[in-house]
Amino acid sequence: MGKFQTVRGMRDFLPELAAKKQLIEERIRGEFEAYGFEPLETPMVESFGLLAAKGSAGEAIKEEIYYFKDKSDRELGLRFDLTVPLARVVANNPQLQKPFKRYEIGRVYRYDRPGAKRYREFTQADADIVGSDSIIADFECVALAYKVMKDLRLDFKIRISNKKLLEEIALSSEVKKEQLKECLRSIDKLEQIGAKGVEKELEGKKIPAAKIMQVIEENDLEKIGKAIKEKKGFNEVKELIDYCTKAGLGEFVKFDASLARGLEYYTGNVFEISVQGAPSVGGGGRYDDLIEAYGGPKTPAVGISFGVDRLLDVSGLKAESKAKYSSGSQLLVIPIGLEAGPESLRIARELRALGLKVQNDLMQRSLSKNMEYASKKGIPLVAIIGENELKAKELTVKNLETGKQEKVKLSELGKLGGLLGKKD
Repeated sequence: MGKFQTVRGMRDFLPELAAKKQLIEERIRGEFEAYGFEPLETPMVESFGLLAAKGSAGEAIKEEIYYFKDKSDRELGLRFDLTVPLARVVANNPQLQKPFKRYEIGRVYRYDRPGAKRYREFTQADADIVGSDSIIADFECVALAYKVMKDLRLDFKIRISNKKLLEEIALSSEVKKEQLKECLRSIDKLEQIGAKGVEKELEGKKIPAAKIMQVIEENDLEKIGKAIKEKKGFNEVKELIDYCTKAGLGEFVKFDASLARGLEYYTGNVFEISVQGAPSVGGGGRYDDLIEAYGGPKTPAVGISFGVDRLLDVSGLKAESKAKYSSGSQLLVIPIGLEAGPESLRIARELRALGLKVQNDLMQRSLSKNMEYASKKGIPLVAIIGENELKAKELTVKNLETGKQEKVKLSELGKLGGLLGKKD
């Protein structure tokens, strides 16, 4: 055991896990680009003023910011999501063509209590549409979530609600306007503390709980629509669900009156992706006031975010994800004897130039140990060059998946690519 361990709430990704994580990121990136989103990169370090600004994520998130001062005594923090940096970018770059469809995959930080499947450093994959106030933009985010989850072969549900609708329900349930923020914060804890816990918390804040909890637990959108006076949020969420139903996503989407989403910058439709036996693996919603809060013009925006680490943890539970690990290398060149060493290096360079992913024996191990290494690393081919091969100007190539062995002339190295995946 070494002298130093990872900082609490952080973790290392050893090669097998890192490879799976990269595969998930590549698949998400592929779907983002298929929907026409462009890449954006933003710094991990932002000014504390930006991260804690009024109209941003809310008071609760301020307690979770990694805060520090640099050598010039500037107050800084590590970003807690990718949406706030995006809003800063848009506010500072009014020339961006609208709709601005951007994606970003990067690490974010929250100084909250670590636990099972809960880390202080984690990777998010976000796609946002800036400049459109159409429900079609909201639908595109939900459709994108559906496509990503299908691509990852996960069983999922996308829960949908609306921030304005929750406020409309609360106001129709005798909650005062000045109590709305606290009311929604408590409702957002329904999954963690249960209905009784939420009711108790609301009563502790002197917020009338019985009526609003009854409406939320009934979870009947049509009934809610008849009971409330203001219907803007109701109309928005109903239109979004109608779009999903007509597009054939109905069985994957459900209305959830309790869904508030933790971040206070949401203004309209919100959505959350759930997988059985795991916490939320993603979510998002509409945030039409955030860019204006950072000094930009009033600009509508909506987005979806995936928790890559949580998707990785969930995919680790799936049987199909337990396939044999592969390092990504396709061939290991094994020299036998000192004379074969320089030639093995030349062969490896030539094979790489042909597009193959090739490793050399760097440990001067025996043939059996090299075979064992290749097997553990999931390298399908080994190419052996010893005294006999040097004389014959050829390689002995063995496919570790099939056990088949054959000779390949050094002048015909291009044939090695054809042996990959060959089963007979």
